[in-house]
Amino acid sequence: MEGDDGTVALRSDLHQESLAVPPEPGALAGGPEPDGVRQPARRSRPPRFYLLAAAALAALGCLDTLAQFPLWRQAPALATANLVMSLAFILTGLLLRQERGQRGVAWALILAGVFRSLDFIDAWNTGPWPVYAVVFGGIDRVFGAYAVLRYPRPALGRLERIFVLTLTGWMVLSRSLVVVTTTATSAGYPASSWWPTITANERLSGVLAVIQDAGDGVVVVVLVVLLVRRLVETRGLDRIVIAPVIAAGLAAAAATVVSAVAQAFSTISVGPTGAYVAESVVDVLLPVAFLVAVIQRGLLARNLTGLSAQVAAGADLGQIRHALRETLHDPTLEVLPPTALPPTARPGPRADSRLVEVIRTDAGAPIAVVIADAALARYRGLFDAAVRTSGLALRNAQLQAEAARAELDSVRASRARIVAAALAERRRLERDLHDGAQQRLLGLAARLTVAMSRTSDPEATAAFAGARTELGQVLAELRDLAHGIHPATLVQGGLAAALEEVAERLPLAIDLDVAPGRGPAEVEAAAYFAACEALTNTVKHARASQASVVVRMTASHLEMEVTDDGAGGADPAGNGLANLMDRVGAVDGEAIIDSPPARGTRLWVRIPCG
Repeated sequence: MEGDDGTVALRSDLHQESLAVPPEPGALAGGPEPDGVRQPARRSRPPRFYLLAAAALAALGCLDTLAQFPLWRQAPALATANLVMSLAFILTGLLLRQERGQRGVAWALILAGVFRSLDFIDAWNTGPWPVYAVVFGGIDRVFGAYAVLRYPRPALGRLERIFVLTLTGWMVLSRSLVVVTTTATSAGYPASSWWPTITANERLSGVLAVIQDAGDGVVVVVLVVLLVRRLVETRGLDRIVIAPVIAAGLAAAAATVVSAVAQAFSTISVGPTGAYVAESVVDVLLPVAFLVAVIQRGLLARNLTGLSAQVAAGADLGQIRHALRETLHDPTLEVLPPTALPPTARPGPRADSRLVEVIRTDAGAPIAVVIADAALARYRGLFDAAVRTSGLALRNAQLQAEAARAELDSVRASRARIVAAALAERRRLERDLHDGAQQRLLGLAARLTVAMSRTSDPEATAAFAGARTELGQVLAELRDLAHGIHPATLVQGGLAAALEEVAERLPLAIDLDVAPGRGPAEVEAAAYFAACEALTNTVKHARASQASVVVRMTASHLEMEVTDDGAGGADPAGNGLANLMDRVGAVDGEAIIDSPPARGTRLWVRIPCG
C-alpha cells in the first residue's frame, strides 16, 4: 500500500467508489427495476466471516504484542491500551467491510489499527525500528482522518482529499528531515541503532523539530475545521449517522494535541507515558463511534413505523411527501404525479444530485414519482422500504378512490334514471290530464251548452250557465296544474318558449335573454323549474320591481343566471331554495345563491349537458 515516493497509495482504492448504487430488488414495488439491474440485499454475515475475523484479530494481536514486547515490561498500561485500541480499529474495519459502499473506510480503519500496533516498535531499541517509529509512528492518524472525513460517503471531497495527501506528505517529510539531521544518541536511542544521518546538526535539527511541531498544530486545526464544516454542511440522515463519528474525531484531535504538548515538555529518556495512555483511551472512542453509526443506520428502520402510521391516516401526494420528508430527513424530497418525470428520465441517481424512484401499481403503471437527495442512495434499504410503504398506501388509496368513483358513478346513473323516470312520469301525467280529464270536461261543457239551447226554463238555463262557468274555472285550474307538472311548451318549443309563458303569467317585469338551441330534456326541465322557483320566490317575498333571466347553452353545459332588484336576504336553507338546489343537483349541476340584504338576489346555475 506504499508508493514509490513514500506516500500512501490509497487513492485508486478509496476515492473512486461510485455513487450510482442501483436499487435493491423490489425497490420499485409492482414495477420493473431500472435497466434490468438487480442489486443484492444487504448481505448477512456467514460463519466464515467470523472465523476469518477471529483469525485476523488473533494474528494482528500477536503482531502488536510482538511489536511492543519490551513495552509490556516498561509500561504495561500503555501496551494494554495500545493493544485494545489497535484491535478495536481492526475489528470495526472488518465489520464495516460488510456495509455497502464503505470498503474504503473499512480498509482505512484496519490499516489504522495495524499501523497503530507498530507505533511503539522502537521499544526494541535496535535495528531500524527506532527510525521507523520516528518517521512512521503517527501514520495511523492519516488513515483515521481519512475514515472520519469520508464516512459514509463514497469518496472524499476535493479539499478533504488535498488535506489527506498533504497530511501524509507532511508527516513523512518533516520527520524524515529531523531524522537525517540527528543521530541515534541525540534522539534518545542507543548508538547501535541504525540511523540514516546525513548531517549531524543539532541546531538545524532543533529548528526542523519546531517547524514540525508547528506544522502538526496547523494540521490539527485544519482537521478540526474540516470536521466542523462537514458537520454543519451535512443534512438529513448523513448528519444523524456521522455526528458520533465527528465528535469522536474531534476528541481524538484534542487528545493528539495534549499528547504532543506533553511530549514537548518531557525528556528524551522518559516519555509522557500517561499522555500516551490517555490518547489511546480517547482514540478507542473512534472505532466505537463507527460501530454506533452502523447501529444507527440499522435503527433508522424504526422510522418506518411512524411512516406507516402517517400514511395510514391519508395517502394523497401531499401527505406522502410530508411523511417521507420526516422519515428520511430530507426537506427537499418531492412526490409528484408521474407526468412530472421526463420520458427519458430513468430511476436511480441522476447527474443533478437527485435520486428518482417511481411508484407503480400492481399492473406496472406509474402513479407517483419520488425525487430525493442522492445521499439517500447510501441508505437504499431504508429508502426503498419507505417508498414501498408509501406506494402501498397510494395504491390502497387509489383502489378506494376507484371504488368510491364506481359507487358514485352508480349513484349518478341511478339518480339519472330516477330523474328521467320522473320526467317521463310528468309528461305522462300532463298528457293524461290534457287528453283525458280536460277533454272529458270540455265535452261536458259542450253538452251543457246544448242543454241550455234546448230549454226554455229560466231556472234551468241559469243552472246550466252557472255549471258551465264553474266548469270553465275547473278547466283553467286543470290547465295550470298540467302546465306545472310539465309544460307542453317546454317539450315542443324549448326552454325559451316555456320561460316566455312564465314571464307572461307573473305580475313582474321580467327581461329574458335565452340563447337559441335545445339541450337534453332533463337539463332543460331542471333549468326551467329552477327558474320558476326563483321567479316565484321573487314575486312572493322579494318585493322586486323587475327581474332578469339569462341562459347560455354550449355543447358541454348550460349556464343560467336569475337576478332581481328586491329586498335580498334570501335563505338558501328555505324550503323553496333547498328544493331548487336539490333539483339542480339531481342532474349533477351546481347552484350558487347570492342574496345580500337590500341588494337583490342572484341565482347562478350550471348544469352539464353530457
